[in-house]
Amino acid sequence: MELSVGLTFGIYPNLDKNSQILLNISNMTTVTISLPDQIAKNVDSETKRRGFATRSEFIRSLLRRYFSSGEIEFRSFVRKPLEEVETDLLKTGKYNQKFIKSIIRGLEDSSFYEDKTS
Repeated sequence: MELSVGLTFGIYPNLDKNSQILLNISNMTTVTISLPDQIAKNVDSETKRRGFATRSEFIRSLLRRYFSSGEIEFRSFVRKPLEEVETDLLKTGKYNQKFIKSIIRGLEDSSFYEDKTS
């Protein structure tokens, strides 16, 4: 399922809030995103539950909150031993052995786990 979302770019600091809102409505860029059906259903459900008129309003609200939340913390990837990853996945009780083995095989093939000495 695809969603088209009008995103607002640009801020007018010398205008009052209502004027900024009116200007931003005519100053939008359309962004189309593809979502799995279940996520799109969740977006629709939350849009309605939270009183937004459209999906676009809901997603714009999320993006505004995300961008105004201050500094975003990025953490470096820390490579864990694959045995530890496997044990942690098993401990959750959520995944079967076949799935866990496929994750471990995928990690073994990834550039993060390639042998740097060869």
